[in-house]
Amino acid sequence: MLQYIIRRLFQSFVVLLIVMFFTFSLPYFQQEGILAPAYAILGTNATKARVAYWGAQHGMNHPFFVRFWNYILQTFVHFNLGTSYKQNMTVWQIISLYVPRTVWLAGAALLLTILIAIPLGMYQAARRNTIVDYAATGSAFVLYAMPSFLLCLLMMDAFGFHWPHLPISPPTSVAPWAMFTDPKGFILPVASLTLLSVAGLSRFMRGTVLEVLVQDYIRTAKAKGCSNRRVLMRHAFRNALGPIVTILGLSIPALFGGALIIESVFNYEGLGMQTVNAAVNVDVPTVLGITMLVTIMTLLGNLIADVVLGLVNPRIRIEGKNS
Repeated sequence: MLQYIIRRLFQSFVVLLIVMFFTFSLPYFQQEGILAPAYAILGTNATKARVAYWGAQHGMNHPFFVRFWNYILQTFVHFNLGTSYKQNMTVWQIISLYVPRTVWLAGAALLLTILIAIPLGMYQAARRNTIVDYAATGSAFVLYAMPSFLLCLLMMDAFGFHWPHLPISPPTSVAPWAMFTDPKGFILPVASLTLLSVAGLSRFMRGTVLEVLVQDYIRTAKAKGCSNRRVLMRHAFRNALGPIVTILGLSIPALFGGALIIESVFNYEGLGMQTVNAAVNVDVPTVLGITMLVTIMTLLGNLIADVVLGLVNPRIRIEGKNS
């Protein structure tokens, strides 16, 4: 187990370096190249002399690989993600300020998704080809195919401007516990993100349980007199939970990606909205820092999912005897 974790951590570090490399290279593909942030910041005062001076101040006159190597040392040796070009704050300050709000939003949606999608998928599998199964399947297809911004707008129009007149924007406070002090303001964004996640996970749970129900040991359990409820909960659920754990680990980037759109639509001051603002203003250090954070959380989620998979299903071994 320890060797596996060490090997996966090394692989994750290599993936993180690759993501950093491509993200660091993006400004070179803009019209003004790596000096594009200078034009965005200086605005109408962006003369050639001032742009060149700004570039020299921020090390833009060095070759690409020198700048990239300096950024790696700055990040992993000094734990410094740099300073935002647009805001008078370090990237660490921006992350520490807005990450808790996005984590609360994505975490609440993930919890509701698990509580709704897994029982719904099991119920559909147990009652397959019934009216309830067809209705849930059709609803899941509609939600899965619907763009996230369209669902947010429909939710705002239905519940924000009509009955029951829910707030269309969460509180502007950046305190991470704002969800508890004013939960009514978070109903629409959390519900929108939950619906988007439930659609895919419930369909996956249904298909996984259906695959398990046709296995030989399920038929053996039924032949021994086990009730359908016992077969479904004790045998099918435990064996179908393995792939679901993996899917949940892979759903972290999808949750943060959905939160980015939802925060923009509902005017929610979180990490997603900061990412959009940083991309519009060509704030490269902020985009790099947030991208690194999401990448690390994604890799960590995959590692935890693999470890938990071995604990949930003892028949699955992370490492073979000969490895």
